[in-house]
Amino acid sequence: MTVIEKLKPEAELLSEPLAQEVLDFLLFVRGRYGEGRMPEHFEHTAGAWKGEPLERAPQGEAEQRLNLE
Repeated sequence: MTVIEKLKPEAELLSEPLAQEVLDFLLFVRGRYGEGRMPEHFEHTAGAWKGEPLERAPQGEAEQRLNLE
């Protein structure tokens, strides 16, 4: 029996929260070794920037800036 064949029935016994944690770890390890696509939590986090500008707005001349000292 292969390791993957052993994993399948074990995975079916997990509660949903524990299964999510195992999945997160599996995706992390796959990403670390360059196997497969990026973990889903990365895609979720990257999506959080949607709609925000990718460039900083001009700050103006030095005399127009606030003195932060």
